[in-house]
Amino acid sequence: MAEEPRVRALLTEAGIPASDAEIAVCVAAYPVVRDMAKALHAATGTRYADPALRFRAEAGPDVGW
Repeated sequence: MAEEPRVRALLTEAGIPASDAEIAVCVAAYPVVRDMAKALHAATGTRYADPALRFRAEAGPDVGW
C-alpha cells in the first residue's frame, strides 16, 4: 500500500475524518481517480471549453445562448 500515506495526507488536508476501512477503500480507488484526473487535463482541445449548456437570461436576438 504505497499510496496509503498519500491518501491519509489528502484526507487530513481536506479535514475529512475516515476510519481504517474507509481509508482502505480510498487507497484502492486512488490510482483510478488519479488517472481520471490526469485524463481530464490531457484533453488540450477541450481544456477551456464550456462543459455544460447554460441558461443565459440575457440571451436574445442580439446575444447568443
